[in-house]
Amino acid sequence: MNYSNILLAGVASLALISCGKKDDGVDAPKSETSQQAAKTNADSPLNTSFKLKGAEPVEIDQFFALLPEDARPTYETATFDNALGADVVTGLRFSDADDGEALTVARAEFFGLDMEAIDRVKAATDVGPDAPFETIFTKVRLFDLATEGFEGDVEAVGLTIGGVEFDQLQIRQGGTEGNGEGDEGARALNAINIAGIYYKDIAMAAESDETPSFVVNVPDLRFVGVGGGKIGAIIANELGYTVEQTDESRLAMMQAFGPQGAMFLNGPLSGFIAPESQEIKVESFEWRNIDFSGLLSWGLRDEKPPMTAENLIDLGTLKALDTQSWVNGKRAAVVAETTMTAGEFTWLAPSNIRLESKGAVYDFTAYIPDSEEDAAKVLKEHGLDDVKGDGFASWVWNSKNGNADLDYVFEMPTLADFNMNMSISDLKLSELASAAEEGETNLLREHGAFKGFTLKLKDEKALDAVFAMAALQMGGSGEDLRVSAPGLIRLSGAQAAQMNPRISSYVNAFADFVAKGGSIEVSARPAEAVPFTTLQATGMSAPQTMPDVLDLTVTHKE
Repeated sequence: MNYSNILLAGVASLALISCGKKDDGVDAPKSETSQQAAKTNADSPLNTSFKLKGAEPVEIDQFFALLPEDARPTYETATFDNALGADVVTGLRFSDADDGEALTVARAEFFGLDMEAIDRVKAATDVGPDAPFETIFTKVRLFDLATEGFEGDVEAVGLTIGGVEFDQLQIRQGGTEGNGEGDEGARALNAINIAGIYYKDIAMAAESDETPSFVVNVPDLRFVGVGGGKIGAIIANELGYTVEQTDESRLAMMQAFGPQGAMFLNGPLSGFIAPESQEIKVESFEWRNIDFSGLLSWGLRDEKPPMTAENLIDLGTLKALDTQSWVNGKRAAVVAETTMTAGEFTWLAPSNIRLESKGAVYDFTAYIPDSEEDAAKVLKEHGLDDVKGDGFASWVWNSKNGNADLDYVFEMPTLADFNMNMSISDLKLSELASAAEEGETNLLREHGAFKGFTLKLKDEKALDAVFAMAALQMGGSGEDLRVSAPGLIRLSGAQAAQMNPRISSYVNAFADFVAKGGSIEVSARPAEAVPFTTLQATGMSAPQTMPDVLDLTVTHKE
């Protein structure tokens, strides 16, 4: 039995998670609950009791009969609770007789279930994508959900959910079929709006011998305002997951890495590659104003949007607070704030993305096993138990003039500063669109051009730390390794320097940087942008001339 099918049939009953079409301007319904649920610091809606005044009972079997026969549940009792104003069903079980897989729900509460509205949805035929919505129910609450008998690529999978609430479901007349025109998936997404879906106490675990086992816990997860092609907010509080290595999974990893990888996995730095356990915790997470409505409108016409189409996708904004990672029971990192302040697209390509982290602190000794006391001592001596850093990454593409820039900056004042930029040109959307219409497929390679690249690394104590850690694996001392490294660099670069005189300066700059520290800058800034097709041809026919084509320089400063 397919896991997603049983979950949708048993939990959603009528395909609940969805988006709508942009053209009719219909947004998701709003309720008092959903407006409160949109606040990150608000309590879970499932922690608040709900009562519906003036409610009337319905024949619950009539409702379940709407489901496909093989998806209908069995249950123990069905009564109407006058105090709540809800039809209450206990002991629900959605199961597959063939494979033993099942979803059980201890208790379900149906508030304001409107059978007449359902009849109107079913009765409407040959209706377009702008058919009116019908409110199917005010609220449905499910408590104590659990799966049974599910297995996949792992030996055992278990899922329990303390509660799920579906808040004010609307379905268009004609349902997900409508008039049968347009893409089937788009019709289904367009047909359903919901004020919110709220989960409480999600716990999922998977166990396997050959792969790491994992556990996911999400005490509070909410999808708010889903409809009109938009999701108003995705909010999670106190979420976390844990990954545990087994002896079998480590052995499988060693075999995959080969002899050299196995050496690292058995050395003092093995925790950096495959720690026995890893845990991630996030105090709060909010992702707002996600918009796919423009893209969905093309799907309703069963057409691929042309490259001239705009406003198809906007990923909105994202913020995560107090993200912590733990390794073998010790805290390895904490990031006070992670944000995505821009997530814009032009056509189907990202055009303005910005990610930023603030207030990060790293303790690399967490990756060292307790038995490796000397290794932990070395890392502490070099300040790797308290490394502070902030960083950002951005991608900006101007579809009008064709210029694009990728930037990444990470600053760790006590260790090193890293700064990288890559610039591309000749990616004008109008020209790319014309080429696509003529059948070209690899548009970036055929039309893009390399404009420039810069990488800057400023050393504080990073080189000392790198050689000290290398000595842990190779033996000797970090100081001795560092003293010998510049000579080895010059020796290994001597033959390459015969291919192009520029290479000698690169080798010497790297050797001086290793020996003396300071900063090093790798820069490729040709006088004019070089088409990617030229770079490809040069790399194949005359690779020794690439430094000249790119005007590549490597500069060391003490």
